[in-house]
This record gives sequence, structure tokens and C-alpha cells, in this order.
Amino acid sequence: MRSVTQLKSLGDIRTTISTHARSTPRQRGSTYLQVYLLDMERQRLQTELLMLTKRQRRINARLAEIREETERLKQEAGSSPGLSLAAPMAGKGPAENNPSDGQRWREMTVGY
Repeated sequence: MRSVTQLKSLGDIRTTISTHARSTPRQRGSTYLQVYLLDMERQRLQTELLMLTKRQRRINARLAEIREETERLKQEAGSSPGLSLAAPMAGKGPAENNPSDGQRWREMTVGY
């Protein structure tokens, strides 16, 4: 099963621009024009690759920070005897019905 990051997104959808479909047939251009267009596409792709590389570095740095913080918090939780990762904080939720506080939930019948 694929994870969320492996699913296709809007960037993967082929458009008329990305498939290079044209309403009129391509005119036979000069060799220089074709070389120029290919060079422009090469520059665009190199720029995009550079941006992706920078983004990947930022993501990897953030993942490293998250790993360090997680390890630090696990060590803190393991060193203090009162804290446990598996035990939720009891008695803090609003759904708990505690009649000793003088608050009772009102009951209401609902007909379908």
C-alpha cells in the first residue's frame, strides 16, 4: 500500500502544456531555434533541480531536529518516575462526569 507521500498529486497530472500538445502543427523551425529552445528547457530544469535540492536539505535538517527532540523527550520521560509515554492524563477531559463537583450532565431524549 502506498503512503500519502507516494500518491499522485496535482503536479503529476498531464496538461496540454506538459504534453506539448498544440492546436496547430509545429512549424519547421531553424536548427538554431531548436537549439535555443532546448537550452532554455535545460536551464529551467536545472533551476528546478536546484530548488528541489535545497528543499530536500531543509526537510532533512528538520527531520534531524525532530529525531533529536524525540530522543530528548524520551530520555526525559524515562528518567522521571512520574511520567509515562503510554499513560494519558487522567481526569483532565471535559467528558468525565464527576458528580462530586456538583456538575451533572443533563439528559435529553431524542426521537428519530
